[in-house]
Amino acid sequence: ATAHLSVAQGTQALAVAVVEPSWTSFHVAYRVGSRHSLTAGAAGKAMSLRPGGDGWVTSTGELEAGASGVAAPVRGVPGLKASVGVVSMEPLKAAEVGPQVVAAAVRLADILKT
Repeated sequence: ATAHLSVAQGTQALAVAVVEPSWTSFHVAYRVGSRHSLTAGAAGKAMSLRPGGDGWVTSTGELEAGASGVAAPVRGVPGLKASVGVVSMEPLKAAEVGPQVVAAAVRLADILKT
């Protein structure tokens, strides 16, 4: 899966960091600078996720046919509306991936607050 950090810029999610796997023959190319609506895709929707529940959101085919995403909001950093997530052309197991993106988002928030 391709990992990404996105931030809100107006009504859009802006990809500011992307890590694509180098060991696969096929993966999602997600470019830094890519934008999409905050109301579509896991990255955008995660930024508006309210506390409680699982702590992550999923999407399938909302931004690209066949693409699946899981993302979690980066919380507790004043002035920052952001999310951490992964996207894949293969179905993602949200119960496994969700806690991992939440942990990454929490870790990033901790780093940014120090």
